[in-house]
This record gives sequence, structure tokens and C-alpha cells, in this order.
Amino acid sequence: MRNRTNTGRKAVLMATIALATLGSISAAHAADAEKDAAVEEILVTGKHLEESVPLELSQLGNRIQLIQSDAIEKRAVNDVAQALQLLAPSLYIQPKSGAFDYVEVSLEGSRTGDILWLVDGVRINNRLYNGTTPLDTIPAAMVERIEVLEGGQGLFYGTQAVAGVINVITKSLTKQTSGQVTVGVDTNEGRHVSGYVRSATGPHEFVVYASSDEATGYQAFPTEDYQPSTTDRRRGYDVQTAGVKYGIDLSDELRFSAGYQRTHAVLDFANPNLIALYFNERDEDLGNAKIDWKPSEEFSLFLKGYYHNWKSTINRFNNSLTSPGTVLHVRDHVFWGYKDYGLNALAKYTVHDGVDLYAGYDFQNYSGHDDSLKIGEQTEQVHALFGQVRTTPDLFENLRMSAGLRYNKPKSGKAITIWNASGQYDIGEHLYVRATAGTAYRLPDASELYSIDPCCEIGNPSLQGEKSNNINASVGGSFELGGTNGTWELVGFTRKVENLIAPIPNASGVAVYQNTPGSTRVDGYLVTATLQLGQEVSASATYSATNAKTKGRPGQIDRVPEATAKASLDYHPSDLPIGGSINVNYFGTTAVTLSGGLGRQTYGDVTTADAAAYYVFGPEDRHRITLRIENVTDKTYASKLVRAVKDVGGASYVAHNLGVPRTFHVQYSYDF
Repeated sequence: MRNRTNTGRKAVLMATIALATLGSISAAHAADAEKDAAVEEILVTGKHLEESVPLELSQLGNRIQLIQSDAIEKRAVNDVAQALQLLAPSLYIQPKSGAFDYVEVSLEGSRTGDILWLVDGVRINNRLYNGTTPLDTIPAAMVERIEVLEGGQGLFYGTQAVAGVINVITKSLTKQTSGQVTVGVDTNEGRHVSGYVRSATGPHEFVVYASSDEATGYQAFPTEDYQPSTTDRRRGYDVQTAGVKYGIDLSDELRFSAGYQRTHAVLDFANPNLIALYFNERDEDLGNAKIDWKPSEEFSLFLKGYYHNWKSTINRFNNSLTSPGTVLHVRDHVFWGYKDYGLNALAKYTVHDGVDLYAGYDFQNYSGHDDSLKIGEQTEQVHALFGQVRTTPDLFENLRMSAGLRYNKPKSGKAITIWNASGQYDIGEHLYVRATAGTAYRLPDASELYSIDPCCEIGNPSLQGEKSNNINASVGGSFELGGTNGTWELVGFTRKVENLIAPIPNASGVAVYQNTPGSTRVDGYLVTATLQLGQEVSASATYSATNAKTKGRPGQIDRVPEATAKASLDYHPSDLPIGGSINVNYFGTTAVTLSGGLGRQTYGDVTTADAAAYYVFGPEDRHRITLRIENVTDKTYASKLVRAVKDVGGASYVAHNLGVPRTFHVQYSYDF
């Protein structure tokens, strides 16, 4: 990565060294007292009423996938997108040009913008462009766990939770002292340093973490797709993150916690023509403060305030077509960004044994503008009230059900009411059925409403929000056969979307955002299974097929694969200091409609594999070396298709973003 900025890197490296030193000193003083207690260490998670919502929903008929930090660390993964690509069985995710870049995502046949992204419960979706995923600045080093909650989740989470919610939980608070320092390199000239420490002093608990990830990267397009005018052909990144969390039990009934995270990043933007240098420079602040109050077993209350400030500037240097050797500064720190702040309140009341009531209030205020695509300052406020009634096993031993409503009132636009109902019935010890049904919505983003980009896309202020009806139903269970244990599930899903927003080319070939006439249907199924082969080997496999079409328009909707599959094999002997894993990913035929007269194009039908191995050593196995081979077979494939323009004549053509080539990763970590 070019040395465009050193301030952020130096700050994070100093923070990493400081916390590593602090952790080593703390560990040395506490080692004897905590030697026996370390095995039974209990992290302070789940104390928040908010944090319990996803797991409780999973007992009420909703599907949830949990990815723990240990699985991420044993694969030497650098960012959250890679972790999800390897470890979230039913989620399709495809990074555009490697780590810390935008990604294509689909969950149950969804588009990228149909998924709500959270960090510690705070939404981080881009308010200007909801199809621009926020994963390009989230390192894997900060992760405690990732929760992937499937299906329409608008009841608790609001707009954009059409197909699911993905919540990244950062390092959790704990009463015990622990920490880790990690360094790594990869063959895309990547360098990675991270560390964290967590401990407690009296009633005060804290976590400090930091990471530095940078790489020169790899060539983002095939050589034949580049125009001679592009001299910067490797897509790199430089991401510096630091965070702190604090918690205190003020009494047996009252707890306060807060967190703050700061990210500075320089992210290359790959382009096949004209580019001498093209990058976004970004500063991002994410903060929250939470109060949990539980005065009795029957009642609890949760309050959260949050703030998210996302500031990015575009810097673009073009090579001149008319004066060879001349570099033109086309964009000089051109701003685009947004601010989010709000308040959440959630209360739980047990009416009597067997019935719980939930009630909540959600306030969101967000604003933003883009000086590049000429989106003026836009501000919006949304107030929402929601409630849900649930049964517990005290009422029906093998059956749990829930039903709820949410009323959303934006400052501009129409009020929207949605509903949700779900349930799960256990048929004996090894078989269950579960289902969810409801409505969800997605408001148009600022780009869809107001963008002015004559070459490519034009906004439409008359757009209506999308509203969808969704049903998920599944049957699954567990089995034991000899020394083999396993689980399985067959899932069917359907979603009907009204007023789907899509860029539709006009007579001049420029895409204009419109509500497509008629309805869009998304139908599909998913089959998933896991096997535990004795104590040392586990395996899993998932296959999903989707039919997503808009009435009156041919073919699958853009960027939604017709089929996806994942498989993994994990070797983890308890009596040996080694282990390893193999992960295989497949995504089927995928289509995209490009402007400039290029029309509908297809790509996909690609299978890639990753392999990782680790070795632990030293006292209490505190040292670990991990090796990973990304894209083992060095498969060359298109991760995305984009429109490019030829140097001579200005004609449009299709350019192919390349997926990561075969890359070797080496990582060393020390736990204390």
C-alpha cells in the first residue's frame, strides 16, 4: 500500500504495543490466582436485554448462525467479509477485489441492500448507498462473534432487515484478565498486526483492542480488460482500527456499559481505464452507551444511545489521454459521508408463567451528502413503536410462538406498519418444525432518490419504499449413528416484494431508478447438514437454490446467484497440538444489467477452496502459528462485472473484477 498517510498507522501500532504490554503485565500479576479459574472464565455477554434478542428469536422459529472468534482465528482471516464467506453456511458473499473491499451479498435470494448490518447492535449500513456494504473497514481481529439472523426481521430492527440481520459483536467484557497479540503476512504484500486486552478492576470492566491491516494487493482486472491509460493496477488497502469498551454493575439490578471505536482507512478503488491513482480516505467513529435495569424477575428495561459518523473523501488522479505523461487531479478530497444517531428502548414484562410481553421505541436521525454525485444534504428522522407477545415452555412444553407489530413514522414519506409471527414445535427429542411469516420494508436510499451521474445512474425523488411479504418454513433434527452425531434441516422460503427499486436504462442507455411494475417473487430452498465424526473431525454442507424474478421482466434479478453451496471439513484433535480445515465455496450463474448499452451479462458458476492449518505450542498452548492458502487451486474468476470505457472512441465494454488469486497467509498469535 502506498504511504499516503502515516498518522493513523502509527497511532494504532502504538496502541497495539501499549495494550500488549499492559496485558503481559496484568497476566503476570494475575497468572497464579487465575490459573485454575481460566478454564471456567465466563465472558460478560447476554447481560443486555438487547443482546439476548437474537438467541431468543432462534428459539421462536427464526434461523440463526453463530460464528465464534476461535473459528476465525484458526483460519487466519483478516476481515469480516472473509470470515462470513468461509463460515456462514447459507450466506452468499463475494468480495469485489479481496479483503477490505465492497462485497456482493445474498441471503435467501436477497439483494445486497436487503440485509441490515450492525456492530454491537448499532446499524452501520450506508445511508447514501445501501448497496455499498460497510464491510470494507471491519477487521476480523476485533470480533468476539458474528450473529447471522435469517428472514424478515423488521419487527425489532426496522428498515433494510428484509432478508436478515448480521450483527458483529466486538471483544466482550470479562471479569478475568486475558488478551492476545497477533502478527501476520500474506503474499499480496499484506501486513497485519492486532491485539486486545480485557480485565477488571473492582467493579470496573474494560476491553481495549487495536489492529493494523495493509496490503499492496493484487491486479484487480485481467490484463486484457485494462486500457493503456490505467497504470495503477493493484488494489490495496490500509485500515487502522482502535476501540475501547467499559462496563460496571452499579447494583445487582442496574448495569451501565459504553463503547467507542475509531477507524482510519485508505482504500483503493479499482478501475480499468484512466487511473493513475484512485482511493477513498475514510474516518469512521462508532459509539454507544447502554443501560440495563432489572428490578425484578418479571420486568427488565434496556436503553441505548448510539452515534455513527462516516466521513470519506474521494481522491482521483487520471492519466491524460491527450498529453502522455501528464497526470490530472480530477477529484481532490471530494466529500461524501453521513451521520447517524438515535435512541433505542426495549422492555420485557412477564405477564404470568408462560407469556412474555416485549415493547420498544426506536428513534433514528440521519443525514448525509455526496459532493461527487451531487447529492445535497438530506436529513431524515424516523420514530417507531413495536411490541411482541411470546409464549415460553411454561405454557406449552414443546411449542413456542410469538407475534408482533411495528409502526414506523418517518418525517417525510408515509407511515408503515409491519407484522411478524413465528413458532417452533419440537416433535420428540430429535425432530422439530419451525416457521416465520410477516412483512418487512426498505426505504429508498439517497442515491436512488437524488443522485445525478449522467454517465451511469440518475435518482428519482418520486420513488416509493419497497414492502415485502415473507414466509420461511423448515423441518430439521438431529441423529446419532454409532460414533457419529449430526444435524440436518430442510428450509423453504418465499418473499413477494412490491415496488422493487431497480436501475432501468432509458433510451440513452443511462440507468434511472424506478419502482418496477408488478411484484417480484423470490422462492427457494436450502438444505444443510453437519456431522461430528468422533471427537476429532467435523463436517458441514449447505446447498441453496433461488428463483428471484420480477413479473414482466425476464431472468433472475441482478446479482442474485441461482444457486450457492458451501462445505467444510474441520480436524481438531484434543490430544495433539495441531489442527486444520478445508472450506469449499460455490456460487452459480449470476446476472447483472450494465448501462452504456451493454445490457444483461452473466458470470459465476465458480468453485473455490481454502485450506488452513495451525500448530499450538509453549506453556498452556499460548503460542499459535497458523497457515492458510486462499484459493488453493488458483482459480481465475470474475467476482463482479462492471462497465468500462475504451480510451479510443469512448465505447463501453464489460470489465471483469477478479476474485482473490492463490494467496498464502502466515499468522502468529500469543494468548495471555
